[in-house]
Amino acid sequence: MKSPPIRAGLVPAVIAFLTLPMLLLSQDKQTLAVLDFESRGISAVEAASLTDRLRTSLVRIGKVTVVERGQMQQVLQEQDFQLAGCTSDECAVEVGQILGVNTVVAGSIGKVGSTYSIDIRTIDVGSGEITHSMFRDYRGEIDDLLGIMSEIAQELVAAVVATGSPPAAAPETAATEPQRPRPPPQVKKVGSRFTWLAIIAVAGGGYYGYTQGWFGGGGPGLGVPRVGQPPALPAL
Repeated sequence: MKSPPIRAGLVPAVIAFLTLPMLLLSQDKQTLAVLDFESRGISAVEAASLTDRLRTSLVRIGKVTVVERGQMQQVLQEQDFQLAGCTSDECAVEVGQILGVNTVVAGSIGKVGSTYSIDIRTIDVGSGEITHSMFRDYRGEIDDLLGIMSEIAQELVAAVVATGSPPAAAPETAATEPQRPRPPPQVKKVGSRFTWLAIIAVAGGGYYGYTQGWFGGGGPGLGVPRVGQPPALPAL
C-alpha cells in the first residue's frame, strides 16, 4: 500500500513551525512580527512594499529580532491562519502567540486628498495592550514614504526596547551573619574582697590592742590602765 504523497511545501512549513519559536526564545533581544499595513486609499501592493521597507529598517538597526515575512507566512499557513482581514488588536495578539514573539507591529496607510497618513501601533502579545502608537502625515509623492519608514523604525525600536527593558536589579549586599545577643557585662565582685580585708584589719587591730592591754586583759604592754578604770589620784 503506497503512502499518500506529501503536499508540496509542507515539509518547509513544518520545519519553520517547529524551529521558529525555539529560535526566537533563544534570543536575548525583543522579538517583533510586523503585519502588512492595512491599505486605505492606496493599493495593497504599495502598502506591502512600505511594510517591507519598515521591516528591513528594523532589521538593519539590529536591536530587535524581526520575523522574516516568508517564514511568518509559512508558520501561519501551517496553522491554517489567514492574515487577510486581520486588522484588530485581538487578531494581532493571536498571530504573535502563534509566532512566539513579544510584540506585534500593526497599522494602516491611507490617503486623504493629497495627504498620506501613516498610523502604527505596537501590541504586547502577553497583555494584549497597545504599548506605543505613532502617526505621520505627509503631503507629496507616495514613494517619498520609503524614507519616512526608516525614521519610524528608529522610533519603534526605541519604544520597544524601553518597554521590554527589565527592571534595574537591586544592588547586591554582602551576606552578614545574624548578630547574636551580647552577654551582659561581667561585674567583678569586689565587695567580698573588701569585706575580708576589713575583717583582717579589725582582727589585727584587736590583737594589737589586746597585747597592749587596751581591753584590760593583761598581757605584756606599757601598763596602760584598763578601759573604764579612772586614774588614781595623787596623795595629799
